[in-house]
Amino acid sequence: MATTTVESVSPESGQDERRPLMDSRALLMMNLGFFGVQFSFGLTQSAVNPLFLLIGANPDQLPILNLAGPVTGLIIQPLIGAISDRTWHPRWGRRRPFITAGALLCAVILFLFPFVGVLWLGVICFWLLDIGNNTSMEPYRAFISDRLPKSQLARGFLTQSMFTGAGAVLANVSLFLLQKVNALDKTAGNGVPYWMFVCFMIGTICILVSVLTAMARTRELTPSDEELEEIRTAPRGAADAVREIASAVRAMPVAMHKIGVVFAFQWYAMFVYWQFLAVSLGETAFNANPEQGGSGWDAAIAWSGLENGAYNFVTMISALFLVIAAQRIGAKRVHAISLALAAGSLIWLAHIGNQYVALLPMIGMGIFWASAVGVPYLMVASMVPAKRTGVYMGILNMMIVVPMLVQTVTFGWIFNHWLDGKGSNAILLAGVLLGIGAIAMLWVNPPAEADESPIMPLGGKRSITVYDRVVVGSDGTPTSLYAVDRAAEVAQAAQARLVVVTAYSSSAPSSSVAGAHRDIHGVDAAREALGKSVTALTRERARFIDQRLVDGDAAQALLDAVGNDPANLIVVGNRGLGADEGQMLGSVPAAVVRRAICDVLVVQTSALDEDRVFTAGARPARPEPDTAEPPPGPDADR
Repeated sequence: MATTTVESVSPESGQDERRPLMDSRALLMMNLGFFGVQFSFGLTQSAVNPLFLLIGANPDQLPILNLAGPVTGLIIQPLIGAISDRTWHPRWGRRRPFITAGALLCAVILFLFPFVGVLWLGVICFWLLDIGNNTSMEPYRAFISDRLPKSQLARGFLTQSMFTGAGAVLANVSLFLLQKVNALDKTAGNGVPYWMFVCFMIGTICILVSVLTAMARTRELTPSDEELEEIRTAPRGAADAVREIASAVRAMPVAMHKIGVVFAFQWYAMFVYWQFLAVSLGETAFNANPEQGGSGWDAAIAWSGLENGAYNFVTMISALFLVIAAQRIGAKRVHAISLALAAGSLIWLAHIGNQYVALLPMIGMGIFWASAVGVPYLMVASMVPAKRTGVYMGILNMMIVVPMLVQTVTFGWIFNHWLDGKGSNAILLAGVLLGIGAIAMLWVNPPAEADESPIMPLGGKRSITVYDRVVVGSDGTPTSLYAVDRAAEVAQAAQARLVVVTAYSSSAPSSSVAGAHRDIHGVDAAREALGKSVTALTRERARFIDQRLVDGDAAQALLDAVGNDPANLIVVGNRGLGADEGQMLGSVPAAVVRRAICDVLVVQTSALDEDRVFTAGARPARPEPDTAEPPPGPDADR
């Protein structure tokens, strides 16, 4: 069998170029900056609250002192998202200026933070650090969605989760290991131990090196002419950005609203966990508290860093399995199970008196965290318009920070009056809230078909699976063109490459057997048939097409086009050229179904009312049928 022609057809002017696939090395480099950004986030989660206690804060003040996180997230991330959606510079791109600026601010504040000796100045540094973190993080997530085709989104967000876990592991393990270095055991004049200074210096270096390297080595895709015109004419003021956020909220998919219900419990609980983990461990495992201080309290701080490092290590390992599971059984079930594991883990942690046994609940927390930092973002990235990814990522972050904001305002009173001022009771309550979140996730019904995510379904597999390549055979007849149309719809929904194959025979025609497949003879006839198959597609909706003229058997040509990749799809009409009137499955589709290792979509073409099908808008131009139009059937208006 010989393939005489292999051509690539780009979309006509005015359509977006399809995002090219990225190799593993490029994917890793693009996501490298998450390592440094998450190191900074890890220090805010594990080191800042103990640092506040070292410079004079009381435990019941921790919620209100953490007000910076939710407020800056509520304001900065949606605004930066909306502004970055409307930004483009030929050299710097769309997202990279914001990612880089946020990283530089983080680096400066991380360097200065441990030198602070006054509580109010520490709070200011915390606000600035969170502003930098949020300025980098939201455009970075949108950057991943901008750069990758939908077929690679899961892999891209998985890689993000792995780097997120790695950065948090290093941040938290550093807190534990450096505390063991005798030379760093002394404290500075502000009461902060020198090992904490070193942790923040490491964070400064990590975020600078990782983010600047990733941004220098990864280029953004140039928008289409239509997008550039839209960016140039879009209003750029803060008020316009706020109006854009409000518009996006009104148009938000139903599935995002349902995610927000679960987030209300989830993120209130996680803010409690981060603030009171060290206090709880001090009470249950080290017999220490921040009021007394001393070596026992220092050990509790260091061990809390090890606890957080342990769950982030589990996150690195479990992220891959969770994404696969979500694609199989649905993201809502996977996230509900993860929430339930975290709930049981925290309830158990609140009652553990041995520091080593206290590491075991971090397995459940790590599995939950892998889901929390990956699955919701992947769902949202695959269900919202690409040009509004930035603003929708910011809105998703609003769903995170609003319950955190409520926690900072309410939990100080709850801690003192309902929880007897005990950190272990705070962790117990966090576990209960995560359990309620798990139940709420199960209560959420899957969205309507129109709102479902094709990449990361909320309720499980629905109408389409993501394919890397959709292969369809065409002989130029109206029925085969109908099969090509169906293949184009699947390819567009899956953001997959469409491959149109026309097989022909170069030998002289022989007498055909009635009911058998009839070959196209000659390359010129085959080229004409292939031209009919792709002309309308580039004008209507196909984004990237391969054309193949193959001298040989039609079934084998389709099988060769998909190769050994089970992630591909073959689309074929149930009857081909020359089939008997009553024949339901022709020789080509029968051979393909029998021998294929990938999915095969058999399009029902034998009973088509061709005039109705092709004048309804599937193709504007088509050959006139050889027979008179049959009377309309019961589904003529479908």
